[in-house]
Amino acid sequence: MAASDTSNLDRIDIEILRILQSNGRLPVVELAKRVNLTTTPCSERVKRLEREGYISGYHADISAEKLGLEVVVFIHIRLDQTNLSIFDKFAKSALLIPEIEECYSLSGDFDAMIKIRVKNIKAYQQFMSTRIIQLPGVIQTRSEIVIAEYKRSAGINPELMSPC
Repeated sequence: MAASDTSNLDRIDIEILRILQSNGRLPVVELAKRVNLTTTPCSERVKRLEREGYISGYHADISAEKLGLEVVVFIHIRLDQTNLSIFDKFAKSALLIPEIEECYSLSGDFDAMIKIRVKNIKAYQQFMSTRIIQLPGVIQTRSEIVIAEYKRSAGINPELMSPC
């Protein structure tokens, strides 16, 4: 199946994805009621959606604020491109650093961007002076500290989930 292939999804599949995205713990019996199916066909559809990779996992939405992780920083990173394998080494190293929530390869002025979440500015400074140097190939960084969060989504916009 191609990464963008939604041709084998129908209206009910899309509705199942939409409902499970907002409540992954919903019992199959209740899910089946909401999409007007009996339990067995609904369960089979969910298993198929999991098997085909449309559902990649189920997660709890944990409050970072309750855990005291109130500072979010986006760090743009320029890598030493004299060795093309540096991108792979950088990505593998980023996986091992727990403060890094997200890591992206970019086009443009910077090669990568990471999102970190830490307790306070002192923890951010500690990250920059100790952890960032663990990432191979880093030659320049630019940080942006989040002042306010206006929108955060844990999933795909249901309006974008329409079969082709």
